[in-house]
Amino acid sequence: MVLVLTGKNSYALQAQLKKTTSEFIANYGDSVERFDGSELASIDPVLDAVRSISFLEPRKLIIVRDFGQSKDLMDRIEDVLSQVADSTDLVLVDEKLDKRFAGYKYLKSNVEVIEHKPLQEYESEKWLTKLATELETKLAPSTAKYLIARIGNDQLRLEQEFIKLASSGEEVTQDLIDKLTEQQPQSKVFDMLDALFQGRLDTAWKLYKDQRAQGEDPHKIIAMITWQLTQLTLAIHAPMKTVETLKSAGVSPYGAQKLLRMSSRMTKEQLKSYVNELATVDELIKTSADVESALETYFVFVCNKQ
Repeated sequence: MVLVLTGKNSYALQAQLKKTTSEFIANYGDSVERFDGSELASIDPVLDAVRSISFLEPRKLIIVRDFGQSKDLMDRIEDVLSQVADSTDLVLVDEKLDKRFAGYKYLKSNVEVIEHKPLQEYESEKWLTKLATELETKLAPSTAKYLIARIGNDQLRLEQEFIKLASSGEEVTQDLIDKLTEQQPQSKVFDMLDALFQGRLDTAWKLYKDQRAQGEDPHKIIAMITWQLTQLTLAIHAPMKTVETLKSAGVSPYGAQKLLRMSSRMTKEQLKSYVNELATVDELIKTSADVESALETYFVFVCNKQ
């Protein structure tokens, strides 16, 4: 057996790897060899491992993590796979496998490739509900949506945070989520923009400074502001200003409600001026302007438009 595990959903990928490894050990014993592609000086150790036969166990399992980091291995992937012994199982793991490399088509055509994609938000809501049942904890659908909106749609972090919430001994509510979890930067940017577009400069700037105090890079904050303005553009220019319309464009129901509320207070002309001014700020900081001063100027500009 040759199996390739890839995809950005690290939670699901690691769960699959753990399941595959556990089942192998249960059936054939602990004859497992592990390699790290980022540390391979050459593929000789891997070749030796896939060719050789275990005399103590009926089969052996070879796991190569981050195999895409080894150029030698990638260039000779067909050669490696052709030499895998019949009694050897090979699992190649790389979350960020580059589909452009020459051997990817060969892998797709000749071995099992499992790509673990991030869950859609509605899938995460169902998964959280199932997790709550397993932990014997009640979780309302609206609360699940709120948790995802607050901390993001990463399955590993959702599991860690929900286990913490369930272990508190209290009912999992929005108040408990606010109390025990840290809001993700993107959600904070939305709150910051919400205050900004209401003309509440002090509140908006405080939220910005809070993010900076937590180590967020101002360039990253600009990128998130750009993304949020793109989302607002969808809401303002939507033919029908409904949650369903924005959902069809890939926006979560919770996010759609927030976007519609924010867009109701903004004209197309105002949005255009905010986008143009942010483009000017971005251009300035690429030359000589201090990024923090440029952002402060942008905040004042937006508030003066209210």
